[in-house]
Amino acid sequence: MDEAIEVLRREFDAEEGSFLLRLRGDLEWDRAAFTRLERAMRAACEHCQGDEKLDRWLAEGFYEVATWVPT
Repeated sequence: MDEAIEVLRREFDAEEGSFLLRLRGDLEWDRAAFTRLERAMRAACEHCQGDEKLDRWLAEGFYEVATWVPT
């Protein structure tokens, strides 16, 4: 799970090589980076299932991906 959290931190911070940075900056859909993000998001969902609270950065990151990426 630690690896998935690190991937999500890098992605949600739009660090170099992240899917979100490539999408925002270059308007390029990097299939490998998207797969890495999607797998990390699934792992986080499985790990956090049943938790009453989530860290704010995690919830905001999921929200951004769910609302901004499709457009």
